[in-house]
Amino acid sequence: MKKFRYIIMLLAIIGFTACDSDSIEGLKGDFSDITFCDFNSASVQPTEKIGKGVKALNVQFADATGNNLVLRFGSKEWILGEGTFTVVPEVSAAGTYSGTVNGAAINEGNIDVSFVNGTYFISGLVKTNDGKQYKPYYKGALTFIVGEDDPEPSGYTMSIQTSTVEIMDWTTWQTTSYPDVTKYSITICDPNGAQVAYFDVINGNDKKADQLTGSYTIVGDAHDAMQISAGYSIPDYNMAGGSSFVDATGSTQYLTGDGTVEITTATGIDGSTLYSFKGTGVGTTDITGATGSGSFNIMFVSFVDVKGTIVRDMVIDSQILGTQMKYSIYLPEGWDGQTTMPVIYLLHGAGDDQNSWLDKGNMAALTSTAIENGELGKVAVVTPDAQLTFYCNEYENYFFEEFVPAIEGMFNVGKDKSKRAVGGLSMGGFGTLYYAVKHPEMFCCAYAMSPAVYIDGMPNLFELYPAANIAELPDLTQEVGTEDEVVYSMNPWLAGTIQPLGLANYEYIERPGVHDWKFWKECYPKFLTKLGKYFK
Repeated sequence: MKKFRYIIMLLAIIGFTACDSDSIEGLKGDFSDITFCDFNSASVQPTEKIGKGVKALNVQFADATGNNLVLRFGSKEWILGEGTFTVVPEVSAAGTYSGTVNGAAINEGNIDVSFVNGTYFISGLVKTNDGKQYKPYYKGALTFIVGEDDPEPSGYTMSIQTSTVEIMDWTTWQTTSYPDVTKYSITICDPNGAQVAYFDVINGNDKKADQLTGSYTIVGDAHDAMQISAGYSIPDYNMAGGSSFVDATGSTQYLTGDGTVEITTATGIDGSTLYSFKGTGVGTTDITGATGSGSFNIMFVSFVDVKGTIVRDMVIDSQILGTQMKYSIYLPEGWDGQTTMPVIYLLHGAGDDQNSWLDKGNMAALTSTAIENGELGKVAVVTPDAQLTFYCNEYENYFFEEFVPAIEGMFNVGKDKSKRAVGGLSMGGFGTLYYAVKHPEMFCCAYAMSPAVYIDGMPNLFELYPAANIAELPDLTQEVGTEDEVVYSMNPWLAGTIQPLGLANYEYIERPGVHDWKFWKECYPKFLTKLGKYFK
């Protein structure tokens, strides 16, 4: 019986020996070829940020016989954590390491790290590029300096539109372009897409986003702001335009007085450039005309670049109007002209033109983002110039007989109701409501933002809608701000006319807001979301 036990023990010993030999053979060497290094001293070197939230923790080890080990650990933390680290030529991710033994680079083998009661245990079995093998071991303390992490994106986003800076002669009402500067219109939105700030930055030509950093002087007059190399243009009271921020109470404060605004950048934990906007004690005016001072600090905003193509100031020779008419168009990324694509006809307001939705409305960035986020399929957006026509009379004939066919032929966009939509603001909101009821066979969806619903001498919407065939009307939305002194008063009346008709896809929205681009830039993403069920 004793013999039997000895035989079993002998077999077990042989088995364990075989396992150890196999692990050593994995490094293509014999047990006698391995140099055992019992490191008794360690020095922590400065930690480096290497991008995307990863730090490089650097440690040098030495033993009594003169062997030196240098290890560079990839870590998300400022202190070395437990785990098995895989060797790589250059550290760029957590859980990896690179290193040298006596100056020779390690190219095989893992390093294991344990941490017990304040003591590190570091060991491994490694091979260097000169063919030597080492079994390093360290037991002791390591003191790392905890630094400041790179910021995480706040979820706020910004986009930039550029336009020419013009100077108005208030005596002759003539405008001339200022050649050495550009207006950079910066729109900042919260994670839900609501606008929280808007700045018209005047700076040099051809600047990239990260070249707009610095201090900007607030100028209290829009005319003066256009004539300086750095600053902000200021809005007219209760009308579209101007630099502003939303304060803690949710009220929009327009920059109209003293102070400066600082734009700074930082590298985020994901390696991206993040932007911060700070203003302290700046002069403000709210929608009631009340003046005061305020502060804002919007931090770690991500820049949203427009994906796609913007073509501006295209021209159509109109036989109906007897003149050339301009338009601009946004084409999404991947447009090739071969596949028929849905289209939105987006109408501007009085005093604006074919570029206003691009320059002031942030249309291209909002559309590009919605497509990228999967809220709707790829769609083209056309912005025609309508001057002050209210989209009626001869312009209406031009739009449907010349303009739409030309766009469909040139860009291969939707040629039937299911692939067309129309939307617009103010005067363009009137045009949207008018086209929806007068030409219901043309559009699957219509979105009127702050619409002018009754204009003397123009078609009467209050008569057209009750007389319409309700079953033919497109999906229709009418949205207006309750503080909009320009058009609000008549909007509830029109809603009261349409709602009893039983139009299943009619939605009337009223919410706090005035007649400005902030309001319309909050409407437009809702329009895109609604189109998601039509334009897949």
